[in-house]
Amino acid sequence: MPTTSATTLPTTLVERMEAQQAALGLSDHDLSASVGLEREITLKLIKAGTLKFPISKIPALAAVLQLDAAELLRVALRESDPALAKLIVETFDPLCLTATEFAQVKHQRSLSGNAVRAPITLQGEEVIALVAA
Repeated sequence: MPTTSATTLPTTLVERMEAQQAALGLSDHDLSASVGLEREITLKLIKAGTLKFPISKIPALAAVLQLDAAELLRVALRESDPALAKLIVETFDPLCLTATEFAQVKHQRSLSGNAVRAPITLQGEEVIALVAA
């Protein structure tokens, strides 16, 4: 997945979509077809701000653009219904885990066979070790 610094990360769904589309060299026709939009004009209307991007197509968009689906969904929800987006975050992600932290938790669960384990964290000056007991 291409990386972008936090200071230059596009803030809207359309900005993120256009930036990554350009980086990957995808035409509007290719992107529309890959995401499952019936007509290319739909994508043009979304980019113009006339239509909202269909939430149900976010996973396909993320896959085509090689972006994080959860982050794209967060952006789309914030744009379409900020109050609902806030409620979802407060309810389902009260810790606001980063992608790296989330990956660590998923990896720990896979190593334990999804058994409940209490991790032990050992922290040195430059090394942090997570031990599942």
